[in-house]
Amino acid sequence: MDNKSVKRVLDSSGGIRESEGVAIGEIIGSVKRALIETQEDMESSGIKIKSIQLKLKLIASEKAGAGVTLQIPLLGKLKLGSDISVKSVQTTSLTLKTLKTPTKSVYKLMELDEKLAKSILSLTEGIKAAACDEPPLEMGESSIELNFILKSESEISFLIEAGFESELTNTLKMIFEKI
Repeated sequence: MDNKSVKRVLDSSGGIRESEGVAIGEIIGSVKRALIETQEDMESSGIKIKSIQLKLKLIASEKAGAGVTLQIPLLGKLKLGSDISVKSVQTTSLTLKTLKTPTKSVYKLMELDEKLAKSILSLTEGIKAAACDEPPLEMGESSIELNFILKSESEISFLIEAGFESELTNTLKMIFEKI
């Protein structure tokens, strides 16, 4: 998550305070990098991504002169329980499809990219194991659903505590199909 941006957030008392967040495009960038990283393994397993569903919890924030923007909050930057009202938490849902096979490039994976890639690889390993030995099994419906929160610009967590953290849980679901 390279580009951090400081935003002014409406709090529960109607006041405005500064908060840092991550743009939706940064999460989509992580998904793309994970797909590029795992493409060869998916193809060798005979699968590809059918669709990607994102359900993101965003905080409505205001930038001077730019109006209201929506950012995925970083929990390490929020004062939990009092600063953000439930009314300022918004939900955005996206369904994306891959149009062509991405080409592998050299880049450094961030934590979210790595965790997504490991999840995809665990599915491909399961599909390979199902096809080996007797009786061979063929993939039917397959998907991965990850629930996560952003702790900071460089830290993601799949362990979500009850309370306000659960209100900010994001979901990424990848649906796979046979090639």
